[in-house]
Order: sequence, then C-alpha cells, then structure tokens
Amino acid sequence: MRALMSSCRWFVRTACALGLAWSVLHAGAQELQHGRAPPADVGGELNLVDQHGATFALSRLAGSPVLLFFGFTHCGSTCPIALAEARSVLHTLGPEAPAKVVFVTLDPLNDGPEQMREFVQRIDARIVGLTGSPQQIERAAENYGVGMRRGQGGVEHSSMWYLLDGRARVRRVYAHATPAQELVADVRRLVAARGGR
Repeated sequence: MRALMSSCRWFVRTACALGLAWSVLHAGAQELQHGRAPPADVGGELNLVDQHGATFALSRLAGSPVLLFFGFTHCGSTCPIALAEARSVLHTLGPEAPAKVVFVTLDPLNDGPEQMREFVQRIDARIVGLTGSPQQIERAAENYGVGMRRGQGGVEHSSMWYLLDGRARVRRVYAHATPAQELVADVRRLVAARGGR
C-alpha cells in the first residue's frame, strides 16, 4: 500500500511538472503569432550613425522593442510599402509608442545623415534613420542576413522586418508588406509578456 501511495505521489508530481512545462512552452509559442522565427545566427549590434550625425548603438534603445528594416531612400519598390506600414504602426501605437522603428540604409554613399533625416521626417519623425561607412553597412547587413547587390536603379536587396526585444535579440522576422496590425499585435504581445525584454 505504501509503495502504491508513493507511486501515486510520483505520478501526480510528474504530471504537474509536465503540465507546467507544457503551459510555459505553449505560452511562449502563442506569445508572437505573426511572421516567423528568425535563423539562430541573425542579429547583433548596429554600430552606425543616426540621422543627426551621432554615433548609434542598439543600447540606446535598451528596454524597448525595435522594428528594424534595411533599405535606402531612393528605393522605389519594397521600401515605400514597408515604411507606409511603419507609419501606420507608429500611428496606431500613439505618441508614447512602446516600440522604436529603425531604418538602416543600404546605400551609404548616397544616404548620409542629412538625407536620412529629411527622408524619415517625411514619414514619421520618430523613425531612427541610420547610415555609416560602406564597411559598417556591409557588416550590419551581413549580421542580419540581408541579401543585397548594386543594380542600375540603386541597390537590390532582400526586404524583411526584424522585431527585436528589449535586449536587442531578434525574436521574429516578417515580409516587408506585413500589415501594420500584425506588427502592432506582436509588439504589444512582446511588451505584455516580458515588458519588451
């Protein structure tokens, strides 16, 4: 009888532990519902220059989720679509938006701080525009798995949104045309679940 009681207690403890583990995993899986998981090796620091000519590192935005996009100011295809969604994201999140939107140029020879400042101000002044030396931009693009090559119309490039948490870890990637409401929903889930961290 004692052995049976011991076995029952072991079974109950195991079942509870498994149930708790399942709940944690299930909650994590439901946390962000749009886009897809990023490759394991994507992400890293951005040692660049902002639209005001100041040195920029992601630590400046520590604690805030970040929506990151790579493009260039004269892009005529995917960038306008993505940045229209970025404007909608910021409008929906309101004046005290809990997330930052960061736009990194892939054409640093033509997109200096002044060009980036004029460009982002036309869309939403809250967007952080980044540039740097060709080597810095190439390193940043490589870290985030951005495919690019120079073409006749500027730069041909892959077009993805990256959602970073408050510790600058890439949590999700999205197609450039992902609707703003999906990006907003995942930003809010991230903030609610972990305070953006």
